Amino acid sequence: MPVYKSVGGAILKTLLSSACRLDCLYCPYRAGGPAPRFKWEPSKLVRVALEAWRRRMVKGVFLSSGLYGDPEQVVEDILEVAERLRRIGYRGYLHLRLMPGTPPSLIREALRVADRVGVNLETVNPTYFAEIAPSKGSWTLDLYSKLIYAARVARNPRRIDTQLVVGAAGESDEEMLRVAWNLLEVGVGVIHYSPYTPIPGTPLASKRGRVSDARARRLYEAEVLMRDYGFTLQEILEVVDERGMLPLSHRSLKEEIARMHPEWFPVDPYTAGLRELLRVPGIGPETARRIIGAREEGRLSRDTLAKLLGARFRKAARYLAL
Repeated sequence: MPVYKSVGGAILKTLLSSACRLDCLYCPYRAGGPAPRFKWEPSKLVRVALEAWRRRMVKGVFLSSGLYGDPEQVVEDILEVAERLRRIGYRGYLHLRLMPGTPPSLIREALRVADRVGVNLETVNPTYFAEIAPSKGSWTLDLYSKLIYAARVARNPRRIDTQLVVGAAGESDEEMLRVAWNLLEVGVGVIHYSPYTPIPGTPLASKRGRVSDARARRLYEAEVLMRDYGFTLQEILEVVDERGMLPLSHRSLKEEIARMHPEWFPVDPYTAGLRELLRVPGIGPETARRIIGAREEGRLSRDTLAKLLGARFRKAARYLAL
């Protein structure tokens, strides 16, 4: 039962059961795989989670499971734990991971009780999916459509997430980015990129090498630029190489794009709109809004910019008309 640190505090992250009838080629919990098997007794898990939250050891709970039965039964068991927690006074963050093929009624129930709900897509299309997770069902019908349904019901992108295993299927960054763009467009607001790590005893371990954390970080950068900074998919794709891969240089992805578009600069902070300011390396959404606020109040100056940007001022100044 690991406890993970997050931006807002620790998260108790656990499986309801590590038993699984699927044979995903990359997963240690696959049927016949090397991982040990366990299953929580629901009342015990509720007791442990509530006690950890009341003692402020954790700020939230993330609950998933191996697929030990049919999807409906597994999700009902997950929801039983979630609903018990809420009934006895748990008011912390609650994140539930749904199973492939979860019925719409249970997706709605999960959104009623949890702060965030997700369905793992694992990879970018049905062909790759059939190669690495041959018994997990249909990528389109059992995963993608369920994720989109959850996004439509939630109507809040930050409540819906998914995971992609980077490199497990040999896909390119461009393929990842195209799927990410489509997901962001339909209301899936958080996409996790898990770099593939070979696990001894799994079939894929002899075929694929370890994927670097740097590659996953680049994909996260791209996601943030598309979601929060107003960059388009085509602007991101301008910096991929002939193999469809993002650069892994020391520069940020935003700086790489800026180098491709000298015509965007310099940006005049006294007249620029939000989107123009967000293109400037070193300026994020909050700072851009503060710059516009200071300008509207008639107090924008070079010194104000320096205070708002702090250590990022030197970087941003190279792209600003001061």
